[in-house]
Amino acid sequence: MQTGESSAVVAIIAAYRPDPSLEQGVRQLVQQGVRVLVVDDGSPSGFEGVFAQLTQAGARVLHQPENAGIAAALNAGIALARSEGDPDYVLTLDQDSRPNPFYVQNAIETARRAASAGIDVGFICASAYSGHAVPTMGSVGSFTEAFDPMQSGFMIPIETIDRVGVFDTGLFIDGVDSEYTMRVRSAGLHVLVGEACDIDHDLGQRDRARLLGRPVVVFGREISFNYHSPSRVYYICRNGTALTRRYALKAPAWTFRRLVEEGKAHLLRFTFSPGRRKLIWAAIAGFADALRGRTGRIPAELERRLK
Repeated sequence: MQTGESSAVVAIIAAYRPDPSLEQGVRQLVQQGVRVLVVDDGSPSGFEGVFAQLTQAGARVLHQPENAGIAAALNAGIALARSEGDPDYVLTLDQDSRPNPFYVQNAIETARRAASAGIDVGFICASAYSGHAVPTMGSVGSFTEAFDPMQSGFMIPIETIDRVGVFDTGLFIDGVDSEYTMRVRSAGLHVLVGEACDIDHDLGQRDRARLLGRPVVVFGREISFNYHSPSRVYYICRNGTALTRRYALKAPAWTFRRLVEEGKAHLLRFTFSPGRRKLIWAAIAGFADALRGRTGRIPAELERRLK
């Protein structure tokens, strides 16, 4: 692992129909001394102006011919970055993520201190998303081990990529980060929480749980949940089941905890979401395709029927 005073970092941002506000995110990264690659994951026409602004802000834009999923977009960015000379670290980000002004410095410093303490670092992840601390699973030395971090904010040493490879394109969307985390751990490396590595991140469409038109309150706390489209629920169920099958024996405690968290989310989703019939249909299709071993993009006919 790199231990010198300076490190070359390439940030790879997967973008699809990006908001113009991404320009400010690019500028903030450039100010932190980061080379920025924005991978357009097959956006339709009408976003040329946004991508031109990103180029002016200092990013290099790579256009993919079609939406092949976040794993494929990140992998394309990694391949391009490496073709021009290996960086020391790759930082993966979503288009709606804004790392704090010292994120890069803090993440690298965490990695260096851990390496100096004799810890094999797989990668560093964010410490919090929009004020919500990432779930953890104990510690190694004086460093905190992350449980199941989101991909946005992964600061990955290039040595880790050499050792375990890139992201699993078969998962397409959901579970890409979980699979990479567990593949890194299976190689004997640690996934550590970066000190003061906070990210402002859009946490999705949050809906209030209602029963007979009234908000559901438990122990004085109003219950809410993340709403997802039927197609997204398909991926959540398919890929979550695939990960359970893959890691149930290798990492039973992690798998069980992840199942519990998914189970709670499913309970709220299928109880309180609008359009529950399509959501349940999508879930059944996802579970079935996981058992069949199907990967990649959702079948086109199923996606059409779920709209």
